[in-house]
Parts: sequence; C-alpha cells; structure tokens
Amino acid sequence: MHTYDPQKAAQVWQRVQNQKNDDSRSAGTDSLTPLIMAERESAAACLQLARQLPSKHAAVLQKISQEEQAHATCLKGIHTITAGQPPAVRTPAIAKEVPQIGLRKCYGRHMRMLREYEKRGDDPEYGPVFRRLAEQEREHCHKILELIGSLFQQPGR
Repeated sequence: MHTYDPQKAAQVWQRVQNQKNDDSRSAGTDSLTPLIMAERESAAACLQLARQLPSKHAAVLQKISQEEQAHATCLKGIHTITAGQPPAVRTPAIAKEVPQIGLRKCYGRHMRMLREYEKRGDDPEYGPVFRRLAEQEREHCHKILELIGSLFQQPGR
C-alpha cells in the first residue's frame, strides 16, 4: 500500500495550480495588444478629424478620442493584470484624410471594436468591463453617424 505524504501532495498541487494560473493569465493577453493598438489608432484618427471640422463637430470627435484613449488604458490594465506586465504597444501613424472618408473609416473601426467587445462580454473575470466598452462603442457609432448626417447633407435638403 502506498503511503500518502500530505506535504508532497501539497507541493504537487501548488505546482499544478500555478501552472493553471499562469496559463489562464497568459491566455488572451496577446489578443488584447491589437485591440489596444486599434483603440489608440481610433483616438488619434478622431483627433485628427476634429482638427478639420467646425468647432461644434470637433468637440464631439475630441470627446470620442478621449474615451477611446481611456479604452486603450483600460485594456492595458487588463493586460497588465493577466500577463503580469504592461503590454509593449506603440501608436500607429495616422494618414490625413478627407473628413468624409475619415469618418467612414472611423465608423468602421468602431463597429469592429464593438464586435470584439461583444464577443468578450461573457468573460468570467472582465465581462462587465467588455460590456461597458461595447456600450460606449455603440454610442460612438451613433455619434459618428450623426456627424456624417449633419456634415454631409445634399444641398436643398
């Protein structure tokens, strides 16, 4: 009959638990890096577009830019907790575009982010955060469509 050594069993269990924790912490952190970059890109694009529009419309884009930057910071926080270190992320350069095209691309970026956050809404640990980010992306999409509708009306309408 084998003798049971509680101390040895505790050590083995400790190793197994640490491996599981390490695995679960690192799972998904790589997928946050592109999201962080996308949020930073979106923030920069909104800010650049704001510089090209009348002040009333620029204020809307400036607010969206600030919120997008906050999203990136939040995602960096999740990454730092789950990976044990902050992500190495840089802000991509943004090419200057005509406002109509820039806003259309901006809308597309926000829709992609919305889908990403909705997919992660069931995450057991960060689901509420992702659902909140999705809610804000929905608002951003709404505001961008309002801007497009008010800025680029056909004459006589």
